[in-house]
Amino acid sequence: MVFLQACDTYERNTVLSHMEAIFQAHGGVSRFASPGKCVVIKPNLVAKKRPEEAATTHPSLVWACAKLLVEAGARVVIAESPGGLYEKPVLKSLYRVCGMEEAAKDSGAELNFDTSVSHVQNPEGIYLKQLDVLTPLVQADCIINIAKLKTHGMMTYTGAVKNMFGAIAGVAKAEYHCKMPSYDAFADTILDIYEAVKPTLNIIDGIEGMHKDGPTAGEKIQTGVLISSENGYEADRVALSCIQADPKRIPMMRAMARRGKLPEDWKEIQVTGVPLEQVVCKKFVVKYNDDCANLHFSDGFLGKMLELVLKPRPVITKKCRSCGECARCCPVKAIQIEKGKQAKIDLNQCIRCYCCQELCPFKAVKIKKTLIGKVVTK
Repeated sequence: MVFLQACDTYERNTVLSHMEAIFQAHGGVSRFASPGKCVVIKPNLVAKKRPEEAATTHPSLVWACAKLLVEAGARVVIAESPGGLYEKPVLKSLYRVCGMEEAAKDSGAELNFDTSVSHVQNPEGIYLKQLDVLTPLVQADCIINIAKLKTHGMMTYTGAVKNMFGAIAGVAKAEYHCKMPSYDAFADTILDIYEAVKPTLNIIDGIEGMHKDGPTAGEKIQTGVLISSENGYEADRVALSCIQADPKRIPMMRAMARRGKLPEDWKEIQVTGVPLEQVVCKKFVVKYNDDCANLHFSDGFLGKMLELVLKPRPVITKKCRSCGECARCCPVKAIQIEKGKQAKIDLNQCIRCYCCQELCPFKAVKIKKTLIGKVVTK
């Protein structure tokens, strides 16, 4: 079941009312919190971004959720691993800038600074039969996943299921990009992680979303919706209908279809709350990156070169300040930095994961189609 609400503001009392409605729709807050229980809230804090930039889960939602859980007697912990280093000083700065420090203080929640990981067996996984996950998530009695409604350079869309990639600690994320460079394989990896963590409740912050060049360099857009479900797959499928995106062109949706995680006809999903038509955002722009999906390349050198020539590529713009963040986060170390000069990308090494675009603090990386790619795919 997916519960939809129309909401166009982050004003705290309004958000609190909507959060109360979310818990009520899913059986009451006592289903998720009680004295002696540890509940972990997992927001999307991909990078050190202010709440008004719409790249991260808004602190009002985290505050409202934590407040209700704390009032029910639970110990509440806010935990996340951003892209890049997973260290206490990094987390402290991240929580402060993203508004989580204030949300925790005002709600009675704790901020996680335990940077250890715990080994998890995942027999149902396809690529990941075992993996290391953030310790607080493993130790939690209940996980509330509060994602952000955004586009994504590599996965096209990010919501409830993709938010679980944050369960992997810091730079370890790069290893997954290296091992699963194809978009479909990486999508299956994300599903493996979601299955391993199994959040109890999924909430998608779509009051303000990010479209075009998400997940961090796009534009803020008023989408006016809150989506919740105990089933993250269903939450994401309904979210795509809210932004009128084509699920067949989104790698994670294809992976869900292959695994039978969604009904063939998505309208079989039970949707309650406001009518879907009331929360459709017709101005939301999704940038698809599957123009080459119907082209078949050989496994040899020529095939690889053709694929690199045709696929959209990351381009460093004049906004670059040579900070080195893109080089640090590049899974295949395809980026070089010279002091005072723009970063340089070796496109022959680049695997088109677009981590550089996602984590650049100055929005200096753009994803652009090549001229040849435009001609061929047209």
